[in-house]
Amino acid sequence: MTKTIVGLDFGHGVIRGAEVMPEHGRQPATLLRYQEIPVPLDAIREGVVVDEEAVAAALENLRGSAGFGTRRAVIGIGGQQVLIRELIMPAMSPQALRDALPFKAQELLPLPVEDAVLDYYPVEEVEDADGASLRGLLVAATKQSVVANIRAVKRAGFKVVDVDLIPFAVVRAQPKATRQGVQLFVHVGATSTSVVVTDSGVPQFVRLLPNGGHDLTTALINQLGLRADRADDMKRRYGITADPTDLQSDFVARVNAEGARDIVQAARTTVAFFENARQEAGTSVTDVVLSGGGSQLRGLAEEIASATGLPVATGRGDAGIRIGPRVDEVAMLSAGVVPAVAVGLALRGAA
Repeated sequence: MTKTIVGLDFGHGVIRGAEVMPEHGRQPATLLRYQEIPVPLDAIREGVVVDEEAVAAALENLRGSAGFGTRRAVIGIGGQQVLIRELIMPAMSPQALRDALPFKAQELLPLPVEDAVLDYYPVEEVEDADGASLRGLLVAATKQSVVANIRAVKRAGFKVVDVDLIPFAVVRAQPKATRQGVQLFVHVGATSTSVVVTDSGVPQFVRLLPNGGHDLTTALINQLGLRADRADDMKRRYGITADPTDLQSDFVARVNAEGARDIVQAARTTVAFFENARQEAGTSVTDVVLSGGGSQLRGLAEEIASATGLPVATGRGDAGIRIGPRVDEVAMLSAGVVPAVAVGLALRGAA
């Protein structure tokens, strides 16, 4: 019997869970259940569990209210607890690669290799002076952050079967038919942003920024002395485009634009860096895909389009897979791109 899997996304003040039945024969992959549940804002910091008891209790509630048919789960990592670097490795068996990775990775890490959890994502086979090699991405996360998240998930009764990088999950959450050519994926979360260049859906280059949508809300709170809910409402209403009929909107839009500047610049410089690195091959980025709750900021898509000179589209949160009868499609539509991480994580486990 085909086993289902749950993707768990630890967001800012919320945990999202998506259960997926993998593709089987002629049956397409199916989203069986999707559920969100609030968690205290100080229980999860930048995707890392800091209050294990509160998170475990929330996860137990999530599992019960969603009615998940499995306890098998994939969790994501991202943000400033993760380092990603391109790394050339000799062509070797998967086991030999795992054994050699710590020795190759140590010189690239800002911390002792024994304090990190390592993974390697092969991109392509290449030939260099030493013969056949693999070009890929080294992914290193602090062991402390990974263990903290796994411990909370296990405490809630789940079985962790995999840990995945959130930027990879974001790409996976987009329909396969739309992952064509060389694309830039910009995922704006609450406290971090990922910028990923892909080629036919295969990640080639990843940048992680330490700011997201919540930082804009915080800036409005600090500069205008607003309550958090009021600041968030104004951020969403005005975005980075002022309303000529509302004098207050000009200041709010300028604060938002300042906060979003790093994201816009990262999109522009990532495109320029990647295209310059692939200049000999004549590789060009064709378009930008925006996702994450912060990506819905009014005017952000237009700013990124202007900065990169590329068309910008809003991503999907459901990977284009079949939606099961137990999923509230109205709720999914209203959630927009928000479910992307949880769905993408579940698809990793279903692969």
